[in-house]
Amino acid sequence: MLFVRERPRLIRLAYRYLGSVSDAEDVVQDAFLKLGKAGPVERPEGWLARTVTNGALDRLRRQKALRESYVGQWLPEPVVEPELCAASDRELDISFAVMRTLEALSPLERAAFFLHDLFDQDFETIAKTLNRTPAACRKLASRARAAVREGRAKRSATGADIAAFLQAISEAAISGDVAPLAARLAADAQLVSDGGGKAIAAPNVVRGATSVARFLAGIARKAAGGLEVRSLTVNGAPAVLILAEGDSGSLLSFDLDAAGAVRTVYIQRNPDKLGALMP
Repeated sequence: MLFVRERPRLIRLAYRYLGSVSDAEDVVQDAFLKLGKAGPVERPEGWLARTVTNGALDRLRRQKALRESYVGQWLPEPVVEPELCAASDRELDISFAVMRTLEALSPLERAAFFLHDLFDQDFETIAKTLNRTPAACRKLASRARAAVREGRAKRSATGADIAAFLQAISEAAISGDVAPLAARLAADAQLVSDGGGKAIAAPNVVRGATSVARFLAGIARKAAGGLEVRSLTVNGAPAVLILAEGDSGSLLSFDLDAAGAVRTVYIQRNPDKLGALMP
């Protein structure tokens, strides 16, 4: 059945524009409703991809003011549904690394790239969808393709990586010596924390191994005692949800560079985005 077969992939497509599972589901639902009213359609998979793209772009335009006024750093709403986290669907990678890269691209760059590379649309068809020339769409897709290639994590963390990293954070918090923790981080490591103005978070990206190690040890020291740590899979990769009394919770994950050092640490603290993870 077309709906069952295509819905998860289309939701991943819409999510790559919007960073919100609920918004993505709404856009895909609207697309299927439009398909039902459209009569016979040649290549319905491509028709749905274009309709989802238009719906996502419309929603992005409506949300433009909210996104521009977003407080602090942005991370996507975590995806926990197994059918949407299929690690085998690399072409629709929704890892935090890729989602951060996509957020820095323009909506049109994303659209040209997705429709051409993921749904096999030719640039003449894409040009009609985006109201641009085929040559312009080719350039848009090329820029997006290069950015995603560069931004994609070299290696995803495993559950064992997460456990060892948490242990290193705990030891640094207790001893006050961050050197062993910093040694696990790439020299150019970054930490991105999203509180959305509703939870305490670093307002800027924390950069450098020592700075990231100090930040992590500092927050662990403040939160010492009474923590509940839950392992889960988010956006296709291992992560931990850290809960403490009186706190809205933190979702921590990271990715690695080619040498196995921690490259980017992601901490989602915006309570509006953590609802699906809460007990």
